[in-house]
Amino acid sequence: MRESKQQPGSKVVPFTGEFYPTASEPTPSGNNVAAYLVIIAAALVAGLSMGAIATYQSADQVQLRQMKAQSQQLEQVKSQVCK
Repeated sequence: MRESKQQPGSKVVPFTGEFYPTASEPTPSGNNVAAYLVIIAAALVAGLSMGAIATYQSADQVQLRQMKAQSQQLEQVKSQVCK
């Protein structure tokens, strides 16, 4: 009896022992690229939104908003007193 080793990427035909090449499966590279782009875009949006939230809640920005509100109140009082 002949013994032969199976070659990678091939299958053995039953009863005859012959090799035939298997069809290689095509890689869905287009889908992978699109998925990676979506993941990168989502990460970018998440990073930008976290940065915007951190900036909005920073101590300097909170103090600036309070000063603007106080300035508007002062202008209102000044306009009422100076009439």
